[in-house]
Amino acid sequence: MTKTEPGARNIFNITEPERYRCQVYHYHSRLSRLYLRVFKEQNQQPSFYLLFSDVAYFDCPVTWQGAQFDIAEYDECLQLMLDSGLVGQAILRFPGAYASLTEYTRLYRAPGPPRPIQIIAGSGSLLQRLPNDLG
Repeated sequence: MTKTEPGARNIFNITEPERYRCQVYHYHSRLSRLYLRVFKEQNQQPSFYLLFSDVAYFDCPVTWQGAQFDIAEYDECLQLMLDSGLVGQAILRFPGAYASLTEYTRLYRAPGPPRPIQIIAGSGSLLQRLPNDLG
C-alpha cells in the first residue's frame, strides 16, 4: 500500500530501494501522467512501474539510481510551487486557498545526483504492468 501523508518515507515500501534504477518511460501531457520504469540492478526487464498522476512539475534526469520516494512536508511543496511559478506569491495572503491546494498535491522526492528528484503530483502508485495503450 502506498503511503500518502507528508513526511512519509519510502512510500512505495520497496525493499532495498537503492538496488533499483528508475527511468522516465512516458509522460502523457493531456492526462498529466508520468510513468517510470523501475529496474532491479542490471536487469533489462522492468520489475515494476511507478505512475504519478495529475503531474504539475517534474525535475529529474532520464535515468537515476535508487527508488526510495518520500513525500515532502506541505510547506516544502508550496515553496517549490512558488519557486517554479506554478502559483504566485498572492496565494500566501489566502491560507485557505493554499491549504486546499496542498491537500490534493504532494511533492514526491527521491535522492539523485546532482540534486533530488522532485515531482509535484496528486498521487503516486506502483503498477505491476502498464495499461495496454502504453505497453
